[in-house]
Amino acid sequence: TVSALTLSALAGSAMAGGFSRGTADTDLIYEEGNLNSRMGIVVVAPQRGYSTIAGAAATDADYTDTYTTFSGVVKANVTSHLRCAGTYAQPFGANATYGTQAISAGILAAALDGAGRVSAGTAYTNFSTNEFGLTCGVNFETGPGRLWLLGGAFVQNISYEEGNKVGSALFGPSAVLDLDGGYEVGYRIGAAYDIPEVAFRVQGLYRSAVEHNLTGTFSVGGAVANPFADGAATLPQSFEFKAQSGVAEGWLVFASVKWTDWSVFDVLKYTSSRPTQKEFYYKDGWTYALGVGHKFNETVSGSLSFTYDTGVSTTEDVSEDTYTVGAGVQLTAANGGKLSLGGAMTYLKGGSVAQAANCGDGGGNCGTGAPGASFASTIGDDLSFAFGGNFALKF
Repeated sequence: TVSALTLSALAGSAMAGGFSRGTADTDLIYEEGNLNSRMGIVVVAPQRGYSTIAGAAATDADYTDTYTTFSGVVKANVTSHLRCAGTYAQPFGANATYGTQAISAGILAAALDGAGRVSAGTAYTNFSTNEFGLTCGVNFETGPGRLWLLGGAFVQNISYEEGNKVGSALFGPSAVLDLDGGYEVGYRIGAAYDIPEVAFRVQGLYRSAVEHNLTGTFSVGGAVANPFADGAATLPQSFEFKAQSGVAEGWLVFASVKWTDWSVFDVLKYTSSRPTQKEFYYKDGWTYALGVGHKFNETVSGSLSFTYDTGVSTTEDVSEDTYTVGAGVQLTAANGGKLSLGGAMTYLKGGSVAQAANCGDGGGNCGTGAPGASFASTIGDDLSFAFGGNFALKF
């Protein structure tokens, strides 16, 4: 039977709620072999753009950038009942580049908000994380299968960069906020039960939240204006329940439910020229996946999956419900090596954002919306495409 991992991970990466991008590949713990490895890459091209900006029809190109995520895992059997996996993942991230119309709307809102500050419009944002972890599983023979107790720790860093056009003109000097947080510690804990002979497995796995303190610089026109910029953010905890089972010769069904505590990600606080914050006020997200895999012969297997992700937006941006269909193929070599390739298409539900009532703390050009957006906007229904694969070896 084909592994449920490849397409489930690919579909989830296509456009999950909030800033979710990937998950550590701890499933390799269950696979046979004294030493196993799996390396993967996914390229995601979200087609997200404005329909209207500040009440006018939008002419900007899509603001979401294509991005690539990498993952890797090496699993070793320590004893006959203890296995450990070292993992690398990029769990959270976001990349956006805004057009001249959106930048102009930001500049105008800041210039007229009555706060007496220098006007600015966001030109781009880059947000990335890296995670290195070690997760171990100890198993006990229980009934027809094995009971697993899982646990481990990981370290995660964060990097945030935001560029703004500053001044009364669209092509004025650029202000850049560049923040980095060192590696902070988190943990995983869970349990599972599997019966390898029938490809049955159920698993519950909890991943802790991680609090980050960031430091960096704030520069204007290439000159450092404040070398002591800092910030703070909490990235969310999550819990995922997964199940799979063989249902007939060569057939496998799989499903999962994941809760992510995005409500903890309310604001990204930072100080550059003055204390401020980027407001999100997300609500918790839920991701549901269902799929089927089939082994056509000893060499070729295939899978099809469907994923539904609930939107998390309440104010700043449009992160509404998404629906993803994914498909893939797995090729197995005579030496046990496996090459998995897949693709996914995601339907992104549209939405609208009202101009914030406290858009600049001055009250002059503010709207009536919740904290967050400096100008009103609408976004139509869009699509996202993802392509990727991984290669696995065992010894």
